Amino acid sequence: MNFKLGLALVAATSVFATASPAQVPAYPPLNDGQSVSLPSTHYKFQDSGAKGATPNKGIQYSNVWGDVTKGTHGAFFRFDPGFTSYVHTHTYDYYAVVIKGEMENYKRGETPAKLGPGSYWYQRGKEKHITACVSKTPCEIYIVQSDKFDAQNFPGE
Repeated sequence: MNFKLGLALVAATSVFATASPAQVPAYPPLNDGQSVSLPSTHYKFQDSGAKGATPNKGIQYSNVWGDVTKGTHGAFFRFDPGFTSYVHTHTYDYYAVVIKGEMENYKRGETPAKLGPGSYWYQRGKEKHITACVSKTPCEIYIVQSDKFDAQNFPGE
């Protein structure tokens, strides 16, 4: 084992060893504790009402567990091709993985990274950013969030 890898393992172990259960977000038990497997055809998308800076482009969502409008959840979000958001914030942090298409998620002034399937981002709550589906086909992400999903737009920025 090389020195850097060993040092990283020691650091990670000490972080996990010192973390108290109160620091780890508690998610509700799902499916009464039963395992579940659902095909993609199970998920029905609905309009989120979110509109971006690009006319006639929007975002749809489908709850996987929990409810994006009420609290802790995991959900698929689908973006129309060419969708670009206004500069906006969310109240709560979220974690996203790109499933389909090519996305960008960045702060104004940053050079956006192209995020294709398998890419990940963490979005800190209350941090202004832009999200875009830059592919010619719809984009889809899966997010996990500890509270309801919301957005406050800043159209003039």
